[in-house]
Amino acid sequence: MDNCLVTGGFGFVGRFLVRMLVERGDRVTVFDRTPGSPYLDDISDRFNVKLGDFENFVHVTEAVRENEIDTIYHVGALIPPRSEWDPSFCFGANVVGTYNFLEAARLFRVPNFIAASTQSTYSDGDRFIPDDYTQKPNTFYGTTKVCAERLGEAYWQHYGVNFRAVRYCIVNGPGRGGTTPGMFVVWTLQQAALGRPFKVFVEPHVEVASIYVKDAAKALIDLREADESRLTRRIYNSMGYTVTARQLVDVAKKYVPDADLSFRVNQDMMRKIRSLSLDRVMDIEPARRDFNYRPMYDLDATMQDYIAEVRAHRELIDRPIPEF
Repeated sequence: MDNCLVTGGFGFVGRFLVRMLVERGDRVTVFDRTPGSPYLDDISDRFNVKLGDFENFVHVTEAVRENEIDTIYHVGALIPPRSEWDPSFCFGANVVGTYNFLEAARLFRVPNFIAASTQSTYSDGDRFIPDDYTQKPNTFYGTTKVCAERLGEAYWQHYGVNFRAVRYCIVNGPGRGGTTPGMFVVWTLQQAALGRPFKVFVEPHVEVASIYVKDAAKALIDLREADESRLTRRIYNSMGYTVTARQLVDVAKKYVPDADLSFRVNQDMMRKIRSLSLDRVMDIEPARRDFNYRPMYDLDATMQDYIAEVRAHRELIDRPIPEF
């Protein structure tokens, strides 16, 4: 049983990770700027909360020292679109924040440091991205994440901090917020599960790589449990499946036959999709080989779980979404 600190534990991936850790018997402390998440109200008596800012070194060290942490799951970050118009906040949260937690791990000899990174650390290149492909991000978010990766590797090389990380492609799941181009993956399935109409704002052939949120959270735990002798690197790519907009509509209607889904292409979103190269497939063979990475959710299982989550949390998930 671990004493875990989950940064950004009330965020999207964080809340699924917290639930998994609690249910497997770990002691969990959530470090976040907000005091709670209604998605976790049913287990709120089973974990601690430490309010604080990533950029505040005192807040960070207090959380680690007071709770005798032995595993830090660093999943909190500032993501697009705000990361692109608020670079100061992005740098503070994603770079300074990562440094602060790594330094706290060094000072208090935390045995495990598991982090979440992103495919946005890549920009150019072919459709298939090898695990060790050169990282040349074209977003501020991606730039800060490359910096965070290098900091983690440096703390591993110089101080022995057991830094390990997983790079995500588009993480999809019910209740995810945001207005990024990749949100069409979430909204197509979510609105169908809710019985709400949705006009898909990209062309039907547009294809993206995605991972369901529960697989994303589980990948962090699996990497934490991995035998060090099997690891050949500190950072691993992860992915669940590739899917086109048409396939999303088809699988939604397979399980919700009367789903009101149609296409209304937004050219501005199409330009952003092309610039971000969201159809790239990252090499996940090293993760399969080194820690038996095996996503549990294919597209059908994803849609079925959207329906189950909507039934369980409809009052939280059924919120207005923007139109494009």
